[in-house]
Amino acid sequence: MTQDFAEVGRRGEGGMLHEPFASLDELLAPAMLTRLSHEPVSTVRSSPFSGGDSASGSHFLTVETNEGQGPRFVVKFSSPACDWIVRATGDVLGREVLVWSSGLLDRLPPEIIHPVVACARNENGWAILMRDVSEALIPASTKYAPISLADHRRYLDALAALHTTFWNESGVDNPRDRYCSPRNLYTATSPATGKREVDHPNAVLPRIRHGWDLFWTVVAPDVAKLLQRLFEDPAPLCSALARYPRTIVHGDPRAANLGIMRKPRPRVVLIDWHFVSSSTPGADVAWYLWALGNRLPVARETTISMYRDRLAHRLGARFDETWWQPVMDLSLLGQLMRGGC
Repeated sequence: MTQDFAEVGRRGEGGMLHEPFASLDELLAPAMLTRLSHEPVSTVRSSPFSGGDSASGSHFLTVETNEGQGPRFVVKFSSPACDWIVRATGDVLGREVLVWSSGLLDRLPPEIIHPVVACARNENGWAILMRDVSEALIPASTKYAPISLADHRRYLDALAALHTTFWNESGVDNPRDRYCSPRNLYTATSPATGKREVDHPNAVLPRIRHGWDLFWTVVAPDVAKLLQRLFEDPAPLCSALARYPRTIVHGDPRAANLGIMRKPRPRVVLIDWHFVSSSTPGADVAWYLWALGNRLPVARETTISMYRDRLAHRLGARFDETWWQPVMDLSLLGQLMRGGC
């Protein structure tokens, strides 16, 4: 590869705007892939994507070039028609496309790379063209084995770098335009979503439905009552979190969306920005704790402390202990709403 794939498709520095292509056929033309990838492409062959982990129901294509000898890509199709997360988070503008077209992905800190090359309009929504980074992601085959402590530290530092980059930035708190609103962030996997999406074929939805049914039977009645009230109206939690510093959070740093590109230097790969939100950094930390589960190489409390140290180091004088603990307490409550099922 002659160029870092995080740079491909960029019009300029500083988060320049990008224009989606009019169609996927235009995007996948050999001449266009040659220009976008900075590698010669003479033939293009696409087929249904096998493997991977789609928690949302989105469809994927594998794109091979030069009879399998050229750069490989993956196309993700996102639309309200197939993607229950799009529906559950009120995504009417194509959030995963907007983070690219608005230039937000261009502004990620150097500790993080993304594989998005370009996007195109599709018949029912959007098509997102990405470099195939599947070999760099945390493998699903090792879901019972802890990740290395070195990788764990790198993931936490990358999240701290992301949060510092957009810390209290003017205009960051505008979820209507680009981001998942706090309300939708904490209700996307609610009991109501499980019931509403009863006919969706994705395997995640039955786990949401049955998981909440079981949850109410194993927690204390006062906890159940609190969560049920918050699902009906999450405004008290959202208002409490709004009192504290905000930043851009990825929203879904789970194993299937995380990896490390080892060369030319180690950098964290972060994919699938459908939950991207303006929130406190604890939202990403709490989700990371929940999502990696037994893959964590150290205790959860230690993980929180490790992240806190990296954030404090990066923020310097902007870090304040008086808001750190309430932010984490509220974020863990929010994570119970997101992952209790």
